[in-house]
Amino acid sequence: MDFEQLIHACEQAHNYLQGTAISAVNQSLTIRNWLFGYYIVEYEQNGEDRAKYGTELLNKLADRLSGKKIKGLYERNLRNCRQFYLVYPEISQVLCDYALPGSIWRSVTAKSHKEQKDRSFTGVDINMLLSRISYTHIIELIWEKDSTKRVFYEVEA
Repeated sequence: MDFEQLIHACEQAHNYLQGTAISAVNQSLTIRNWLFGYYIVEYEQNGEDRAKYGTELLNKLADRLSGKKIKGLYERNLRNCRQFYLVYPEISQVLCDYALPGSIWRSVTAKSHKEQKDRSFTGVDINMLLSRISYTHIIELIWEKDSTKRVFYEVEA
Protein backbone atom coordinates (compact mmCIF):
# COMPACT_ATOMS: atom_id res chain seq x y z
CA MET A 1 0.00 0.00 0.00
CA ASP A 2 1.42 3.36 -0.95
CA PHE A 3 0.61 6.70 0.70
CA GLU A 4 -2.15 7.61 -1.78
CA GLN A 5 -3.83 4.23 -1.21
CA LEU A 6 -3.62 4.82 2.54
CA ILE A 7 -5.33 8.21 2.13
CA HIS A 8 -7.99 6.69 -0.13
CA ALA A 9 -8.66 3.78 2.29
CA CYS A 10 -9.02 6.15 5.25
CA GLU A 11 -11.30 8.44 3.25
CA GLN A 12 -13.53 5.53 2.18
CA ALA A 13 -13.80 4.19 5.74
CA HIS A 14 -14.57 7.65 7.10
CA ASN A 15 -17.24 8.43 4.51
CA TYR A 16 -18.99 5.09 4.89
CA LEU A 17 -18.98 5.05 8.69
CA GLN A 18 -19.95 8.70 8.96
CA GLY A 19 -22.96 7.98 6.74
CA THR A 20 -23.84 4.99 8.89
CA ALA A 21 -23.63 7.13 12.05
CA ILE A 22 -25.83 9.84 10.54
CA SER A 23 -28.41 7.22 9.54
CA ALA A 24 -28.37 5.66 13.02
CA VAL A 25 -28.86 9.04 14.71
CA ASN A 26 -31.73 9.89 12.35
CA GLN A 27 -33.44 6.54 13.04
CA SER A 28 -33.05 6.97 16.78
CA LEU A 29 -34.47 10.49 16.76
CA THR A 30 -37.29 9.39 14.46
CA ILE A 31 -38.24 6.59 16.87
CA ARG A 32 -37.92 9.00 19.81
CA ASN A 33 -40.31 11.41 18.11
CA TRP A 34 -42.78 8.61 17.36
CA LEU A 35 -42.62 7.55 21.03
CA PHE A 36 -43.21 11.14 22.15
CA GLY A 37 -46.27 11.19 19.88
CA TYR A 38 -47.51 7.94 21.40
CA TYR A 39 -47.01 9.25 24.94
CA ILE A 40 -48.82 12.51 24.12
CA VAL A 41 -51.81 10.68 22.60
CA GLU A 42 -51.93 8.32 25.58
CA TYR A 43 -51.90 11.25 27.98
CA GLU A 44 -54.57 13.14 26.03
CA GLN A 45 -56.85 10.13 25.93
CA ASN A 46 -56.38 9.00 29.52
CA GLY A 47 -54.84 11.91 31.38
CA GLU A 48 -56.44 13.93 34.12
CA ASP A 49 -55.98 17.16 32.17
CA ARG A 50 -57.99 16.10 29.13
CA ALA A 51 -59.72 19.50 29.08
CA LYS A 52 -56.33 21.08 28.41
CA TYR A 53 -56.03 19.18 25.13
CA GLY A 54 -53.95 20.74 22.38
CA THR A 55 -51.68 23.71 22.32
CA GLU A 56 -51.76 24.45 26.05
CA LEU A 57 -50.66 20.91 26.85
CA LEU A 58 -47.99 20.95 24.16
CA ASN A 59 -46.63 24.34 25.27
CA LYS A 60 -46.49 23.18 28.88
CA LEU A 61 -44.81 19.92 27.86
CA ALA A 62 -42.30 21.78 25.68
CA ASP A 63 -41.39 24.07 28.59
CA ARG A 64 -40.91 21.17 31.00
CA LEU A 65 -38.84 19.15 28.53
CA SER A 66 -36.70 22.20 27.83
CA GLY A 67 -36.06 22.41 31.58
CA LYS A 68 -34.86 18.80 31.42
CA LYS A 69 -32.29 19.86 28.78
CA ILE A 70 -34.17 18.18 25.92
CA LYS A 71 -33.66 20.73 23.17
CA GLY A 72 -35.68 21.56 20.09
CA LEU A 73 -39.07 20.32 21.21
CA TYR A 74 -41.34 23.29 20.78
CA GLU A 75 -45.13 23.11 20.58
CA ARG A 76 -44.97 22.69 16.80
CA ASN A 77 -42.44 19.87 17.03
CA LEU A 78 -44.56 18.06 19.61
CA ARG A 79 -47.61 18.48 17.38
CA ASN A 80 -45.58 16.81 14.60
CA CYS A 81 -44.67 13.97 16.98
CA ARG A 82 -48.32 13.42 17.84
CA GLN A 83 -49.32 13.46 14.16
CA PHE A 84 -46.46 11.06 13.35
CA TYR A 85 -47.83 8.52 15.82
CA LEU A 86 -51.40 8.99 14.56
CA VAL A 87 -50.41 8.44 10.92
CA TYR A 88 -47.97 5.56 11.54
CA PRO A 89 -49.18 3.64 14.62
CA GLU A 90 -47.82 0.42 13.06
CA ILE A 91 -44.27 1.52 13.95
CA SER A 92 -44.99 -0.14 17.29
CA GLN A 93 -44.61 -3.48 15.50
CA VAL A 94 -40.88 -2.90 14.90
CA LEU A 95 -39.82 -1.27 18.17
CA CYS A 96 -38.37 -4.54 19.44
CA ASP A 97 -35.97 -4.51 16.45
CA TYR A 98 -34.21 -1.47 17.89
CA ALA A 99 -31.93 -1.44 20.91
CA LEU A 100 -34.57 0.00 23.23
CA PRO A 101 -34.94 -1.08 26.82
CA GLY A 102 -37.86 -3.47 27.15
CA SER A 103 -39.61 -1.09 29.53
CA ILE A 104 -40.01 1.39 26.66
CA TRP A 105 -41.21 -0.80 23.82
CA ARG A 106 -43.14 -3.58 25.60
CA SER A 107 -45.85 -1.33 27.01
CA VAL A 108 -46.21 0.48 23.69
CA THR A 109 -46.38 -2.66 21.56
CA ALA A 110 -48.81 -4.43 23.88
CA LYS A 111 -51.34 -1.61 23.65
CA SER A 112 -50.73 -0.76 19.99
CA HIS A 113 -51.08 -4.36 18.79
CA LYS A 114 -54.61 -4.42 20.23
CA GLU A 115 -55.44 -1.24 18.31
CA GLN A 116 -53.87 -2.51 15.08
CA LYS A 117 -55.99 -5.61 14.47
CA ASP A 118 -58.40 -3.94 12.05
CA ARG A 119 -55.90 -1.64 10.33
CA SER A 120 -54.42 -2.62 7.02
CA PHE A 121 -51.28 -0.70 6.16
CA THR A 122 -50.60 -0.51 2.45
CA GLY A 123 -47.53 1.75 2.39
CA VAL A 124 -43.88 0.87 2.37
CA ASP A 125 -42.36 -1.52 4.88
CA ILE A 126 -41.97 0.28 8.21
CA ASN A 127 -38.32 -0.72 8.61
CA MET A 128 -37.62 0.70 5.17
CA LEU A 129 -39.49 3.88 6.05
CA LEU A 130 -37.42 4.31 9.21
CA SER A 131 -34.10 3.49 7.58
CA ARG A 132 -34.42 5.36 4.29
CA ILE A 133 -36.55 8.43 4.96
CA SER A 134 -35.32 11.22 7.19
CA TYR A 135 -37.57 12.60 9.88
CA THR A 136 -37.67 15.89 7.98
CA HIS A 137 -39.26 14.06 5.04
CA ILE A 138 -41.57 12.13 7.35
CA ILE A 139 -42.92 15.45 8.62
CA GLU A 140 -43.95 16.26 5.06
CA LEU A 141 -45.64 12.87 4.73
CA ILE A 142 -47.63 13.00 7.97
CA TRP A 143 -49.55 16.12 6.97
CA GLU A 144 -50.69 14.63 3.65
CA LYS A 145 -54.39 13.94 4.20
CA ASP A 146 -54.82 11.67 1.19
CA SER A 147 -53.39 8.27 2.16
CA THR A 148 -52.99 7.23 -1.49
CA LYS A 149 -50.83 10.27 -2.17
CA ARG A 150 -48.88 9.64 1.03
CA VAL A 151 -48.13 6.05 -0.04
CA PHE A 152 -47.04 7.31 -3.46
CA TYR A 153 -44.62 9.77 -1.81
CA GLU A 154 -43.34 7.05 0.54
CA VAL A 155 -42.55 4.78 -2.40
CA GLU A 156 -40.91 7.61 -4.33
CA ALA A 157 -38.78 8.63 -1.34
